[in-house]
Amino acid sequence: MNKYIFFRTDRIGDFLMSSILFKSIKSSDRSSRIIIIASKKNFEYIKNADFVDEVILFPDNFIKKFLFYLKFFLKRFYLVGILDGKKRSIYFSLIVRSKYKFLFTYKKFYSLVLKFLFTKIFLDENCKSKFDEIKNLLKFIGNSFSDKDLDTINYNRVNNYTLSISKLNKFILLHFDEKWIFNDYINSYKSIEPLNEKILLEFLEKIVSNSGLDLVVSTGSKQNKYIDFIKSEFSYLNKNLYVYKSINNKIYLYDNLSFTQLEKLILKSDTLITCHGAPSHVGAALNKKIIDIIDWSENEFFLKWTAHFRNHNLVYRDGFINVSKKILSFL
Repeated sequence: MNKYIFFRTDRIGDFLMSSILFKSIKSSDRSSRIIIIASKKNFEYIKNADFVDEVILFPDNFIKKFLFYLKFFLKRFYLVGILDGKKRSIYFSLIVRSKYKFLFTYKKFYSLVLKFLFTKIFLDENCKSKFDEIKNLLKFIGNSFSDKDLDTINYNRVNNYTLSISKLNKFILLHFDEKWIFNDYINSYKSIEPLNEKILLEFLEKIVSNSGLDLVVSTGSKQNKYIDFIKSEFSYLNKNLYVYKSINNKIYLYDNLSFTQLEKLILKSDTLITCHGAPSHVGAALNKKIIDIIDWSENEFFLKWTAHFRNHNLVYRDGFINVSKKILSFL
């Protein structure tokens, strides 16, 4: 058995990017056992991944961290992959033995100082994309990549998740989370917050009229005045579901969904509209049409993380009116 251990102690979107690597390894190496060291932010999600054999939560206090490192001291693996680039993960790589050790990092200093401790260090500035990094690692260890490895989410598993309403017509999904609200997100980014609540509702109606499809609006964990307004204008159906009858089609609001429920909505949707994040990576893994909103200041960074996306449409943050017009042009 070839034991692979990877550190992904960050977020769900980061894990979904790396899932291409894990699935490719599983396809190429039938004797592989894949272990992921996770964070609190992605631990529960990773437990459901079909191609992960074991997921371990990285501890959050000094004593538990010491015991964690002690547990693995001098253990042997086939491959150690430090995908999150964090110091705590690098420390782990120094105390275990393995045939291969790989580090993915943005820090040139690490690539110089640690180069003799790793089989290979993938420096971000030397790769066109994160997808290229994955393919290069696979090639290095003699594994092959297939286009089917991009489909990293199990359709049947996601389809079994429950929603308040099981039957939805063909629809567009708009994920309206805190990234739309200026004071709730990165203040250096251009604001795409609607000018007022009525303008947002008019935009939702335009999506329906332009596309001829129903629209589902999902929310993030934070409440805001726009979602409160929509609730007041919509009719309550059940649990966290509201509905609004537009001229031709319906607009639904799913409030405060779990991430697994959001996954199912993405699976069932025709098109996903979202500010870039974990939902974008879910859409890519499910091969959905994605209208992905990013800030121009991070253009190079986002392009590196989305090079493998299929049917991907970029919209740059530029004020709500301009952003809404661009979104509508893709429908």
